[in-house]
Amino acid sequence: MIQTKYGTFNGGSWEDLFQRVFKLKYGDQNYQEMPASPGDYGIEGFVLNTGIAFQCYCPDRLYSVTELYEKQRDKITKDLGKLKTYQSAIAARLGTEKLSEWVFVTPDITHNDLVKHSRTKETEVRSWNLPILTDDFRVVLKDADHFGEEIRKIYASTGTKLTFLEAEPILSISDNEDLTEYELNISRKNKKRCIVDGNLQTSQHQKLNEITIRKLFEGESLFKKIEKEAAEIYFQILRVINQYEDEVDELSVTWQGSPEELIQKVRSELATRLKESISLLGETDIYKIADHMTSKWLALCPLSIE
Repeated sequence: MIQTKYGTFNGGSWEDLFQRVFKLKYGDQNYQEMPASPGDYGIEGFVLNTGIAFQCYCPDRLYSVTELYEKQRDKITKDLGKLKTYQSAIAARLGTEKLSEWVFVTPDITHNDLVKHSRTKETEVRSWNLPILTDDFRVVLKDADHFGEEIRKIYASTGTKLTFLEAEPILSISDNEDLTEYELNISRKNKKRCIVDGNLQTSQHQKLNEITIRKLFEGESLFKKIEKEAAEIYFQILRVINQYEDEVDELSVTWQGSPEELIQKVRSELATRLKESISLLGETDIYKIADHMTSKWLALCPLSIE
């Protein structure tokens, strides 16, 4: 099993997901699944109208970049060879149609030598002059992001959550000179959270400042990732945040409790609204966003602690 941005998969679950993806994306173009029984012919299915065939591959564990390339390379070589070995059986299933593309679908492509290998194999396969292939037959590589829209639709229908969060480097204030003003705001507001019996807890205050800055940075990285990979979800998140931001400003002015109670209230309320409004967003990402926005509002104006 390996962990990807779209979930945890092995070879079987990866193929199961993509059979649904292919049917959703190409169903109106007569997508035909190719069950492995009575034999594996090097394709999981094909689009009858266009001659596009698909072969799925998911590694069984996490490999180094070089090891993954070698596994993917060997899989491509082996399965393209089956087009020649089983050309008669494939022809019987294609009828009068021919294959114009063979698409290799894998979670990630991390080594550009795989593109080079695809061109080499493409030339070799064309040289076989198989009657089941067009003269301009292509070998195409596609990672999961090529089908992100379809995966999200399938997940929405089943209640499966997406995960955007990945490990990000921990940055400090010194990593960005432009944060000086933000640092001052955070430090001033965090002082109010670190006063015990009228005394400032200096070490606690310093640690809290570091945590707040880290959450500010990490959240920015997450936002950029969501914007790149799921623009619709990104704009849904912005709508929720923008609607709540004015309330945060008013809440800060009228708040009667402690500073820490205010912070917890804002963080919890934003997380609840994100959960209720965006069903596809995973809980880990929701709380990361809530942490980020609470830190950002501390660094800027909306969240005042006086």
